[in-house]
Amino acid sequence: MKDYYLLIGLNSKEVKIKEINQKNKGLIEIHIENKKQKVRCPVCNKFTSSVHDRLKPIKSNYLDSCGTNVNLIIYKKRYHCYNCNKIFAEELNINTSKGNISNKVKIQIRKELLNYNLSLKYIAEKNRVSITSVENEMLNIISSIPKHVINLPRVISFDEFKADTREGKYAFIINDPIHKKVLDILPNRKKECLMQYFTYCDNRHSVEFVISDMYEPYLLVTKTMFPRAKYVVDRFHYITYIMDALDNIRIRLQNLYGEKSKEYKLLKNKKNVSLLRKYSNDINWFVITKRYKNGHMIDVLPSDILDDIFKISNDLKKGYYLKEEFLDIVHHYNQMDVDVQITRWISKCIEKNIPEFIEAAGTISRWKEYILNSFIDERYSNGYTEGINNKIKVIKRNAFGYKSFELFRGRILYIFNGKISATNKNKNHSKVKK
Repeated sequence: MKDYYLLIGLNSKEVKIKEINQKNKGLIEIHIENKKQKVRCPVCNKFTSSVHDRLKPIKSNYLDSCGTNVNLIIYKKRYHCYNCNKIFAEELNINTSKGNISNKVKIQIRKELLNYNLSLKYIAEKNRVSITSVENEMLNIISSIPKHVINLPRVISFDEFKADTREGKYAFIINDPIHKKVLDILPNRKKECLMQYFTYCDNRHSVEFVISDMYEPYLLVTKTMFPRAKYVVDRFHYITYIMDALDNIRIRLQNLYGEKSKEYKLLKNKKNVSLLRKYSNDINWFVITKRYKNGHMIDVLPSDILDDIFKISNDLKKGYYLKEEFLDIVHHYNQMDVDVQITRWISKCIEKNIPEFIEAAGTISRWKEYILNSFIDERYSNGYTEGINNKIKVIKRNAFGYKSFELFRGRILYIFNGKISATNKNKNHSKVKK
């Protein structure tokens, strides 16, 4: 009998095992009741030993213990308090006052909810409870999550991810990139929604840097709500923009040829596309690959492949070296010199007269002030945010979407923060601050 107390982690001084039944499929049912003869009244806190009646036994799903499925059959009594005349049900440590899921199972569910690879359905099946029970536990967690972030860190980042909520196609995410923390998720990225949200932040004027992409509404929100902050365009976004300009040249040329032509195949090849976009300093130029050429299998180097591609169009060759020059600026120049170098690069784009890079140069010119801010500190980037967004995609995919945005928001905050910050207390804001 002592082994069963150890198996289910119960205190033999407080709980009595009445009966043990072995069921099929390795299931054990353990019938238990409280050993205590006196209990405290939840109203007046006085002890009473007067049993009013006995409740119908509660079946509680327990954890798998040592490969054995355990169900607890819990017998509870209701007591009568003569001091305040209250009738109440006794409490056991293994169960909460509501529901029939043991605390041990709930703890396990909470641990598994932290794993972004696990769906609610999988967690429910593993713990032999309903999806609704898992959702309810998630809602219990959400109840402790503040509705708004009150105190913002010195550096924050903005981004969005596809959520397809009732409020909008994209959800908005606010992060602390320095301390690697998700601050909050909003149901949409509309300018009005963001401004209203940030009115709840007590220390808006203390924010020094806002990191984001080249999305105009984010810049406007920053200037309005964080007047002392510098707006930083994330490196990943403006580098990707230049990569896309080169890719647009390739696509334009590709569409000039038939699908069976060697030019089309050369431009369409995924490895070739990757080679064009990759920074030359990150390429191993001595790696030999096998390629068909003129009906024969031959050894080729990355430089041979690029030479064949450049023969198709001089625009593609010029665009490639403009891309390389821009990456050289990003990787090799400091804050003091980068302004001059980017200005020269913009002039060169106009000089080369390639439509895709003339457009790219115009965008870089308009956002240059905020691009230069990304050279102040290498930590000021959306790298952490991009990693978070990739994991959010996994959460969505495993769940086949979330019906409730609040459930979705809560799961994300719970996964990436683990616990709720004590500094952001849940306050009821009935009025918008001015």
